[in-house]
Amino acid sequence: MNDRLNTRRLLQRKNMMLDSYDCESCILQRTESLRHLFFTCNFAKRCWQSIEISFPGHLQPLQVVRRLKRRLMKSFFMEIIILMNWCICVQRNEWLFNHKDPSLENCKDHFKQEIAMVIHRAKGDLKQKLQQWLEELS
Repeated sequence: MNDRLNTRRLLQRKNMMLDSYDCESCILQRTESLRHLFFTCNFAKRCWQSIEISFPGHLQPLQVVRRLKRRLMKSFFMEIIILMNWCICVQRNEWLFNHKDPSLENCKDHFKQEIAMVIHRAKGDLKQKLQQWLEELS
């Protein structure tokens, strides 16, 4: 959330020459910034919607986190945010480095696998809450 991920916009600011600085995951031809990649890209929006989460596109990343915290009202809201961002990033990297088309189904399945790993490591009440939330999601 602090703009440390090497998005194309960050690489551009560091004077790295690329053929394009546009997002590869959508047709909007917008510069791939952190905000765009995880929150305003059409693919990212669909990924969030697949787990029944939506938010206004005009917000900055930290504003999105605060809003999701209020809306989800779950003690594990940050796990959800981090894991969905991770899954979106994995889909992007699969496209960029392995030429595999981004897939909403793959992203959602990967998210469920990651949440299952968190559930496996969780203890007590958190484990039950995560399991219940995942079951409601399916």
